[in-house]
Amino acid sequence: MESTNLKAPLNREIVSKSAENRLLAALPRDSYQRLEPDLQLVNLTHGQVLYEFGAPVDYVYFPQRNAMVSLLCTAEDGSSVEVGVTGWEGMVGISAFMGGTATPYLTLVQMAGAAHKLRAEVLLREFRRSEPLQTALLRYASALLAQISQTALCNRIHTVEERLSRWILVSQDRTEAKQLPLTHEFLAHMLGTSRSTVSLTAATLQQAGLIRYTRGKISVVDRDRLETVACSCYAIVKRHFESAAAIPIG
Repeated sequence: MESTNLKAPLNREIVSKSAENRLLAALPRDSYQRLEPDLQLVNLTHGQVLYEFGAPVDYVYFPQRNAMVSLLCTAEDGSSVEVGVTGWEGMVGISAFMGGTATPYLTLVQMAGAAHKLRAEVLLREFRRSEPLQTALLRYASALLAQISQTALCNRIHTVEERLSRWILVSQDRTEAKQLPLTHEFLAHMLGTSRSTVSLTAATLQQAGLIRYTRGKISVVDRDRLETVACSCYAIVKRHFESAAAIPIG
């Protein structure tokens, strides 16, 4: 499958039906049409839990533009840290076709938006039937697992300033939103640090003219410079999606 730039025109008929989820839009017409009768359009709300840790994956989700979902690892004391994100480039619930019976992550809606919901058994049936669907999903799963591994490393070795910059870029790539509805409390939860640390770091980025933060919303002012502040994990993960998943991000 050839890489398709997100800025390039897609098959508008398919995109309109799949509500601009890039993974669905990349499918051949016959594969998509077999899934279409079972696709349910749903609204994802901020903070909504799609799967608890260890829960069975009965449904999978294909986020639309502006929706974003976080994968979090949790500890026994209830603390958690984000290890991956999914937006309109992919899907949530890869355990459905990877041979697992339960999800290893707490899966939380980070940014509200719409998504297509599909019974896992329907996806698995088409996965076994359609080689193009197998290729698309396995490439995406490969990139997602690379992202999770890289994020685990990033959380261990990089500064909060680097990680926050990466996180803002990742969020903007997947939503294409001009303003990101992000509170300091929520960012602290995602980054596994304190709210005060996030506040100080965000203030530093704002004073440097890279972002603007007002009333729980972050706007990117100078993306090029923000990319230079972000750790190398941002570019590494982006390349994984572009090469392994053949779904360019950003």
